[in-house]
Amino acid sequence: MKISEKVKNFKLFILSKNDSVFFEKGDTLFANYTTNSIADKEWQQLKKFESQFEKLHDNFDTEQYLLKTKGYIKDSLQILLVKLISIKKLDDKKLLDKDIKEHTEYYVNLLDELKSSEIDPSLFLYLENKLSLLSREKTSKKYTISLVLNGLTVIAIIILVILFARSRKSSPKTTTTPLSKQESTIKELIISGKSNKEIANELFISISTVKTHISNIYSKLNISNRKELVVKK
Repeated sequence: MKISEKVKNFKLFILSKNDSVFFEKGDTLFANYTTNSIADKEWQQLKKFESQFEKLHDNFDTEQYLLKTKGYIKDSLQILLVKLISIKKLDDKKLLDKDIKEHTEYYVNLLDELKSSEIDPSLFLYLENKLSLLSREKTSKKYTISLVLNGLTVIAIIILVILFARSRKSSPKTTTTPLSKQESTIKELIISGKSNKEIANELFISISTVKTHISNIYSKLNISNRKELVVKK
């Protein structure tokens, strides 16, 4: 038998140490066999499902393929190893990254299941790396968005401060109510050092009237005592 013929005559199986496979006589090698391996049976069904897409080339609809494949994986596959094989097919077709971004939670949960199983971690390391990369990208994106929002907040605060300062600067200053003639006279007498009694005698008014005028003077000039009046003269 030629080497090329030997290479063609092979078939892969998924068997555990407790599984068995029995081959029946036939014209083609490995054509007829029976096995008690649930994983192998599920894998063979997966290959039949995928065979319907093998002849699609020019009219290959990736969205439809993803939709059908994901639906088949979720609804028909129970064995983790077979799920992993089907996902590797998506990766081979350069479709896994897109699907991970759209259905991140599904793949995170699947990875947790794989880590809890007895499957060799090296078989799903590629999936773990892809999820890790996606997580870093999302974190980086959130950080960038946070920086932008913080920057916009600072700019908004600066603009508000500038507008507030301009509004205060442009607003008309509060005009001081002018002193009456009598109040101006009393003010000058206070500055000259006169007491309330001396002012009352000089202007021929009562001390209480002097006090009322002084109170009005303080209020109009926004002061509270004689010292401030002398300083502000």
